Amino acid sequence: MKESKCLFVTIAGLPNAGKSTLINSIVGKKIAVVTPKPQTTRTQIRGIIIYNNTQIVFTDSPGLFTAKTILEKSLVKSAWSAIKGNDVTLLLVDATNYKEKVTDIVKRLRCRCILVINKIDLIDRPTLKRTYEFLGVLYNFEKIFMVSALKNDGLFDLIHYLSDIAPDSPWFYPENQSTDLSNSFIAAEITREKLFLNLYEELPYATAVVTEQYMEKKDKSLIIKQVIFVLRNSHKKIILGKDGNNIKKIGIEARHELERFFECQVHLFLFVKVRCWSDRPEEYIGNV
Repeated sequence: MKESKCLFVTIAGLPNAGKSTLINSIVGKKIAVVTPKPQTTRTQIRGIIIYNNTQIVFTDSPGLFTAKTILEKSLVKSAWSAIKGNDVTLLLVDATNYKEKVTDIVKRLRCRCILVINKIDLIDRPTLKRTYEFLGVLYNFEKIFMVSALKNDGLFDLIHYLSDIAPDSPWFYPENQSTDLSNSFIAAEITREKLFLNLYEELPYATAVVTEQYMEKKDKSLIIKQVIFVLRNSHKKIILGKDGNNIKKIGIEARHELERFFECQVHLFLFVKVRCWSDRPEEYIGNV
């Protein structure tokens, strides 16, 4: 019988590089929210897979960017913390958008790093070749992979390589566990995703969602009560909408997604409160 192996891997990169899409594709289920807006991920999201005799623990981290606000600095700090605490880092780069910003990240790297060029389905071969050559000289990358996380292209080779380099070690999580996130946290993230998809400009970034009650009823349905925190009364009015139509739409979309995820009936109750939560972001965006 083969010895068990375990590897901790952080997925890092610029906002919108496709980190959350990558971890969802690797794990085979949606554990990280995905929206077209940058800086959607606010905390470390762990996904766990077993490949051959190897348990690979992936951490999806917030994007790396120039932070200005307290919230932004908290996100970037979380991302660099994930990089420092792992065995290997996957630097994920959007093949269509990188250049100088990626160079700034590479200058700060002091770790074992694998370059993963993502979204290769969106560019032609000559452009891909130039991208590969440009990025390949920036850092002493252990390996370079080219993938399309959205289309699951190239992921098998990446996972196979990670399994090969994993050290002999007991598994850190039970065999059937795919994430270490609590159901309350996942439920809050699903609702927050619907806020990002339904709100415009900067308003999604001014919201935080906390699950205050997660309870299973005797009939196996769930009661989920959540608070959407906003920074101003004007934000609250927009989220509620005329005659409550906006919050109703968000609630319906979130409930449908929650029912798909938990595979049961969900009774979702949403409340909107005004609070300066961004001054203490760690209290509102961590695993709850």
